[in-house]
Amino acid sequence: MKNILSTSPASAFSPHFQNVNRAFLQQKPSPRLEQPPRKVVFLLLDHFSMSTFSVALDACVTANLIYSRKLYQMQTCGIDQPKALSDLGIAIPTDGILDDLELDANSVLVVCGGYRNELGPLPKLAARLCEAAQRGVTLCGVWNGSYYLAAAGTVDEVPISIHQDNRALMRECFPGQELSYASYSAAPGRYTCAGPNSVLDMMLDLISDQQGGACAQSIEEVIGRDRNSTEGECSSSLMLSDPQAPQALKDSIMLMEKNIDEPLPVNEIAALVGISRRQIERMFNRHVGSSPARYYLECRLTHARQLLLQSNLSITDVSVACGFVSSTHFSRSYRRLFGYPPTDVRRGRE
Repeated sequence: MKNILSTSPASAFSPHFQNVNRAFLQQKPSPRLEQPPRKVVFLLLDHFSMSTFSVALDACVTANLIYSRKLYQMQTCGIDQPKALSDLGIAIPTDGILDDLELDANSVLVVCGGYRNELGPLPKLAARLCEAAQRGVTLCGVWNGSYYLAAAGTVDEVPISIHQDNRALMRECFPGQELSYASYSAAPGRYTCAGPNSVLDMMLDLISDQQGGACAQSIEEVIGRDRNSTEGECSSSLMLSDPQAPQALKDSIMLMEKNIDEPLPVNEIAALVGISRRQIERMFNRHVGSSPARYYLECRLTHARQLLLQSNLSITDVSVACGFVSSTHFSRSYRRLFGYPPTDVRRGRE
């Protein structure tokens, strides 16, 4: 797709929908995000977990996609050979070997283990991890990759997470190492997780520390939303999975999402969920940070963006499908929030 961003002002979306739509917004330059890309090296041990590695890699790739620039430069390496055998029995070629690594204080080194990885002394790896720690490299241990961080003495002062099947060995080999019962652990420059279900949380924590919370939240919107779905439903709002959110708020959002083409008046939504107009206004402002009418508009425009990118409907048909009385009104609303008109989206697909 061609670049569809114009020179219009930055998005006026509320924080939730700004995270949902961040990859499609005209964005103001951020000094934090204008730094050179960070190098992230995934060291693949034999029998490494393919699923865990894939999720960790995807978090970095998605960060680059969301901001249309390289926040991270990823590469892989083996220990002695430019390949590694995954837990699926598939040999993966790598970009190099351990001796080739050039790391600095802005780099991240992720040691990727797996269920069948044989743990034991690896002097070359221990030496490189010690050297990396001295240079200020951020170190991560995935699954039982944490074992090698402990073996190198790089996590002596912090608790670490590791797969439950490796805890007995850790206590025997490193009795002074504090083991966390959390699925992942984060400390300055040190991140560890116990397996595939926690690696995304670990990576989001890492990216939040390096690139800011908004970046991590936007990544979660793209690749982590289904983790928060209930009863098989996957909504555009994280509010539906928030145990602290009032049920009336969840019911209101569901009504909005199910009535995109023919928007319901706010008074009617309030009546359907059993509260007053004043109560629904206060509830949305308190929990969402915008009025119900504003939230509804942003929900409809997000739906419109998806249709513009993924369907062949005309702009007029998209405006009707999203409940706008005219294509002119739709185009004006779309441009005000995204920073460019819907016609640019279609030109960008050509």
